[in-house]
Parts: sequence; C-alpha cells; structure tokens
Amino acid sequence: MKRNKVKLSGNSEIEFYIDEQNKDNIINFLGDKGVEKLRYIFSRICKGKPPKDVYSSENYDNSIQNITAIKFKGSQFNNARIYCKDYNEGKSRIIVLSELLESKKQNKLTQKIKNLITKVNDYDY
Repeated sequence: MKRNKVKLSGNSEIEFYIDEQNKDNIINFLGDKGVEKLRYIFSRICKGKPPKDVYSSENYDNSIQNITAIKFKGSQFNNARIYCKDYNEGKSRIIVLSELLESKKQNKLTQKIKNLITKVNDYDY
C-alpha cells in the first residue's frame, strides 16, 4: 500500500520520517515528555546499536521484514510502541514512524499486534 512520509530529522547516514496519515495521532500521543524520549532514542540509534529495551526488531516470522518498534516504557507512556519501517534507500538508512500502539499490556505478541505489524510491513514509502 503506497504511503507518504514527512521528514522529521536526520543526517547523511540515517533519516527519520513519520507517516503522513498517522502523523497527528503520533505527535499528539508524544506530547512534551514523549518528544524528549524520542530524541533520546533517535540519538541512541544514530550512535550505533540501541538497547533492545528502547528499539528492536519486530520481524516475528519470515514474511515480515524491516519492522521495528520504538518502545515507550513506564506508566506515563503505558508501554506504548511506535512501529516503524526501517530500510535502506541508496546510501541512507530510512526509519519511518508508521503506526502507534498506545498500550501494550502483555509480553507476547497478540493477534492485534501481529495484524498491526503486518499492516506496517505492507506500507510502501
């Protein structure tokens, strides 16, 4: 499914974008404290391999590729996730914040979460 992305930030190696249709929902969720946390996570990604407790692959089977999750842990964020499409385009790595899951209550991937990951996997930016 063809989607549009809007640039957030980046450098010559990694560029961060947000899904144009879901932008308002994600930004409203983040608020001031979430934006600070997101900047921290972006800096960790840019410095190398970030810890899995803030950013990790969500490729739960062979049909899912390049899907990651930015993790907002703790009660103030309700263990929310932003599912991303993480891929290379030319010389740059592109990370698109695609879908928001406002609350994750279980450690395992529920069918609802798997459906959301599959949806992001089908996005074409």
